[in-house]
Amino acid sequence: MKYTIEAVVGKYPEVKIGVLVGKGLKNERSRPDIEKYKSESIEVAIEKVGDAPVGQQANIASWREMYRSFGTKAFEYHSSIEALTRRITKTHQLPTINLAVDVYNCVSLRHMVPVGGFDSDRVEGDIAVRFSPGNEAFTGLGMAEKEYTYSGEAVYADSNRILTRRWNFRDCVETMITEATKNLVMFIDGSPEMPRGEVEYALGELSDKLESYCGGSYSRCIVDRLNPVVRID
Repeated sequence: MKYTIEAVVGKYPEVKIGVLVGKGLKNERSRPDIEKYKSESIEVAIEKVGDAPVGQQANIASWREMYRSFGTKAFEYHSSIEALTRRITKTHQLPTINLAVDVYNCVSLRHMVPVGGFDSDRVEGDIAVRFSPGNEAFTGLGMAEKEYTYSGEAVYADSNRILTRRWNFRDCVETMITEATKNLVMFIDGSPEMPRGEVEYALGELSDKLESYCGGSYSRCIVDRLNPVVRID
């Protein structure tokens, strides 16, 4: 399996993406000891935002500009980190999904960066960030019916379907990480505003925390304009 950003790196040369491959996980619904990590992550995120509107935080603002650049209404559709930050600033709570997803939500908040992932055993072929030609079917989490991409929309896709709309707005149902997931791949989407070192730091934390809570073995790398294609199997 390969992962590539070749199709978009020309337009977004300063994007850098952390890639984490995990194998042999034991993913559970939850554990009592993760609640402290979740609470601390919420506090870190709220402190980073401060008194300013969520959309003014540097990394979130950068993603807003990227959304606009590929034709998405940034005030109507929020990057995953903006949506998550908006939620916790209102509720001061993170939902319990499963250990792997809860960990990546925490890392996302602590570093103000979109983080997502897929059950790699359900992925078909290679994974790419690319621009959609339009009219590609997509069934997202929590959706009862299919919807369709628009032309020029940035998406995650495998060889046969759309995995995530609007780069990191919403994941599909078919490859979502569940308690049954044994092998996964996760991505930290560093915007042009985010330094490479911060992506690397977040990637290291993601790897360490997943190993602590889920076991398994992990490998990681950074994908950018100089290294736009990697093997992830």
